[in-house]
Amino acid sequence: MKQRVLSLFLALAVGLSLLSGAAMAAGSPMDETKNIDSTYNGNWAVPVNSYLYQDGENLVRVEHDRGWNMINSNTGEVTVMRPEQLIVQTYSPQFRLLDSRIMELELPLWGGFFAGETYNFCVFGQENPSESDSTEVIRVVKYDKQWNRLGQASLYGANTYIPFEAGSLRMDEYGGYLYIHTSHEMYAGSDGLHHQANLTFSVRESDMEITDSFFGVANSSAGYVSHSFNQFILVDQSANIVTLNHGDAYPRGAVLMRYSAKAGSDKFITAKGSYWNAVSEEVMLRNWSGSIGDNTTGAQITGLAETSTGYLVAFSDTGKGSATTIGKDVSNIYLAYTAKDNFTESGTTVRPLTDASASSSQYGSQPRLVPTGLDGGYILWAVAEKSDNGYFYNNGVLQYARYYADGTISQIQTVEYAPLFNGQPICRDGKVIWYVTDYDAPVFYVLDESGVTAYPTSDSGQELPDNPGDQTAPSFTDVPEGAWYAQYVEKAAQAGLMGGTGDGRFSPDETLSISQVVALCVRLHAQYYGNTVPETVDGPWYQGAYQYGLEKGLFNRSQLSSSIANNPANRLQMVAWLDKAVPESQKQPIHSEVTIPDVAPTDPGGTEIYKWYKAGILEGDSDHRFNGRSSITRAETAAILCRLAGLTPRI
Repeated sequence: MKQRVLSLFLALAVGLSLLSGAAMAAGSPMDETKNIDSTYNGNWAVPVNSYLYQDGENLVRVEHDRGWNMINSNTGEVTVMRPEQLIVQTYSPQFRLLDSRIMELELPLWGGFFAGETYNFCVFGQENPSESDSTEVIRVVKYDKQWNRLGQASLYGANTYIPFEAGSLRMDEYGGYLYIHTSHEMYAGSDGLHHQANLTFSVRESDMEITDSFFGVANSSAGYVSHSFNQFILVDQSANIVTLNHGDAYPRGAVLMRYSAKAGSDKFITAKGSYWNAVSEEVMLRNWSGSIGDNTTGAQITGLAETSTGYLVAFSDTGKGSATTIGKDVSNIYLAYTAKDNFTESGTTVRPLTDASASSSQYGSQPRLVPTGLDGGYILWAVAEKSDNGYFYNNGVLQYARYYADGTISQIQTVEYAPLFNGQPICRDGKVIWYVTDYDAPVFYVLDESGVTAYPTSDSGQELPDNPGDQTAPSFTDVPEGAWYAQYVEKAAQAGLMGGTGDGRFSPDETLSISQVVALCVRLHAQYYGNTVPETVDGPWYQGAYQYGLEKGLFNRSQLSSSIANNPANRLQMVAWLDKAVPESQKQPIHSEVTIPDVAPTDPGGTEIYKWYKAGILEGDSDHRFNGRSSITRAETAAILCRLAGLTPRI
């Protein structure tokens, strides 16, 4: 049991820096995002919000922060509490924060980001309700590597009613040209409906001119797919432009296309008689069952990569098409390989990597391909588990395997807790790296031949060691060696449960707010009982945790109004909520009798307080007084976490 408890707390540590940094206490927007999200919203993909790239020896995080608004339930008035914005942070090779900046979105809609060899690019968009050909619907902005704005390219009209709708956006570059593959809801058709399809265009990077584009008629030879629920693009080693689309109608399946024209010139599409011609070859990797145009395909396409001999596509599929019940049907992971020299269905092999059945309690989703070279790389996917109500939830379990140039894979490995983010992991020195945020400072994950290691980030000015799992605790300047809490701080920091607050300090006397304690209790409960805390869409950062806590009966509405959320929490509140969050198995008594001078068993909360004293989790002050109205400090929290996690003996 001790090992299980520790793993739960380590999992919590990855997502609970509200206990380990001043940024949360200060309400920094850098730490108020959550990217442990799906790349799909039900049937279709959404624009990627999180990106990671290497800049020299450093790593750069680029994350679209959706912001949040407050709506007056009486008047309907919307107040922007935090606008949508772009977060850009630079980290050292040891994951120490070096630089942060906030950038505004230039147009209302977020499209995506691409780190080119010389420049960085961001794509923004806006709706075109008047269906005007003079409206700027997509803007591509060029920056240098220091994020100085250098120019833009604008796409006008482009048969676009809403850009990036019911799909995503991805980019690649070759020979000084940027290739953008995305989706859009089109001008109303003769039936009065705004149909959706893919959209492709190229930009010459030197002068930011759009040199070619396709956004029009239903012509598969030009690369048209409708509806296209996810889009990928790459330029291979031979300058071939390759796209991948998730179609639900024309065609209904996963379609891989290779274009006729080579990348690196102004045009990727040519006229052929009365038709546009771009695609020389296409392969249907998988046909979805169900009727043409039914949005429910039961599938998610989430990876495209090149090898020395072919192309790999990763996807998950229930195999039930329109009969799929979103969130309840078991899906399997597949890896498709198409040979470069036989770009046909006969040159394609589709391999199932998992074998879940309808009776299975687990399923795989969101497979990602991360090349470490043309000879292979890694495939990773999240494992979800079925809850009592029949729905699957993401439990943070990760499975992965090495893949090879021919699409074969190594033995599948499982990691108990290593959640994926909604972006694309990268390769550095043969190792796979990604990061996650959970309303908290980012945590980086590194996958190599030895497994997966989590690296909580640091802004303390101290370099983290190469192997944090074996690290000694950092020496905090404000933690005296003989302090009662020193061993707890050391153990908590060593295990990654808590970190410093900057400048080499731990701030042991800093108090936790009511909202922070609520979030701690909620995430403890969710981890122990295998639940998912809902994401905060509108409202303060803790809104999702608050809603979860209400539904599970951890507290009531009167205990967390917006006016008191940032007030210090007291010890009585923390014990009352923690007691409901933690299973009884973690509170077994080690003392038969205890005396608490300022609490009687019949006092409000007295039963829980005596239970925690008997379990050796709480001790009180030097006279064993509980001091229930006192604030809870970071030092006291470190002690409680260490005792619950079995890192130190109970008292």
